[in-house]
Amino acid sequence: MLDNYLEYLDIHETELVNDIFSLCRINSERSDSEDGAPFGRGPRAALEAALELAGSYGFSAEIKGDRVLVVELGEGEPQLGILAHLDVVPAGSGWTKCQPYEPVRDGDILYGRGVSDDKGPAVASLYALRAVNELGVKLKKKVQLILGSCEETGSEDIDWYLKHFSMPPMVFTPDGDFPLVNIEKGRAAVRVSSPGSEAPEGVYVKKLSGGTVANAVPGEARCGIVGTTLDFVRAVISETETNGVVIEAETCPHGNVHVTAKGVAAHASLPENGKNAVCALLKVISKLPLAASCGNDALKALAAAIPYGDYNGFAFGGFCEDSESGRLTVNLGTVSYSYCDGLDAVVDMRIPVCGNGVEIVSALDAKLAGAAGAEAISISKPHCVPEDSEFVSKLLRIYEVYTGLDGKAMAIGGGTYVHDIEGGVAFGCTFPGRNPRMHEPDENMPVSDLLISSAMFAKAIEVFCG
Repeated sequence: MLDNYLEYLDIHETELVNDIFSLCRINSERSDSEDGAPFGRGPRAALEAALELAGSYGFSAEIKGDRVLVVELGEGEPQLGILAHLDVVPAGSGWTKCQPYEPVRDGDILYGRGVSDDKGPAVASLYALRAVNELGVKLKKKVQLILGSCEETGSEDIDWYLKHFSMPPMVFTPDGDFPLVNIEKGRAAVRVSSPGSEAPEGVYVKKLSGGTVANAVPGEARCGIVGTTLDFVRAVISETETNGVVIEAETCPHGNVHVTAKGVAAHASLPENGKNAVCALLKVISKLPLAASCGNDALKALAAAIPYGDYNGFAFGGFCEDSESGRLTVNLGTVSYSYCDGLDAVVDMRIPVCGNGVEIVSALDAKLAGAAGAEAISISKPHCVPEDSEFVSKLLRIYEVYTGLDGKAMAIGGGTYVHDIEGGVAFGCTFPGRNPRMHEPDENMPVSDLLISSAMFAKAIEVFCG
């Protein structure tokens, strides 16, 4: 049946791409909750579009709780679940291949927000069900394709789903990497805050902002500085090493100095792949002769605790590492500050198996030394599935047969959609050596990768449900 799946998908390649594009044209970033749309109109529209696709191919499908779409194939009890998501991170700026929600194809490569994370893999999963169904493969048990709408902002959709429904005993998500991910680091979202104060005498930061979501390295940041000159700020910028972050200053009409920083966005689990514009800007700010004040002191403390270029928590004493899952990673993802309202920043930490999230957050709080406070918004434990389990072993064998490559389970810093699902693993769709630029401009995915992924998913359905 191996060749039949590949042949089927090759024949339906144009349809698959068109269906991916139909979903990627929907801006499914989270927005304000509405009746029937708890995560906003965009995620709801994506669920409805996917429902229409599934129905057009003859599948039984239903949107449950306005949060999750479930597509079913087969008889009897559910045995296998495939879990993907239809929401996306904010589009951001800096796109060169296309507009974020106007996807294009250039040769074998698709470009657009969601083509790799996670609408492309979601459609590849749907086409796996199509292939199994239309090739007449008999299933003794059901497969469920479960499509959520809130993965990027906390997975409240799956939290709700798990309270009302059961997952099949075997679950994988295509929201990850090949060969297979069986260990995911823990994650802590940490709020760093300080109160507002009166404007001090002398040099101070009036406002500072940067970042859109905590789980992405901020590519842009900006601030306004009062009480100094443009020439002095430019001199400080020229003397500060920011390793690729472009920082520029200009005078505002009212005499203040406006400073902008442009870095490189990246996924928060791999902060070394980006250039954090917020941290670079804080580095410059910390070198100014700032007046003593609650706000200025908080910014200087934050710059010292998470300095530009320190991705692993060395500066605040949180560093930890193990052979299974690697190092702690730290990303200062969003900052909003004004001297009158105070500081509100969110830090994303990915915690190895050996780490203790509570202790790491406490170390950050201690380093801030009272100028600001660090408090955990949420802490999740690492997720581990034995590599020698039957489920993992069979998925890896499918990978080896279809690709000719060695199949070995691995650990990652990014949390996938199965992080809180017992026994769940990530299986695809990013192949070794690829950079799909998830959460970045010019997000991309090779069509050929999606086709072979879909074929492997179809084979998994046959193996576990046939």
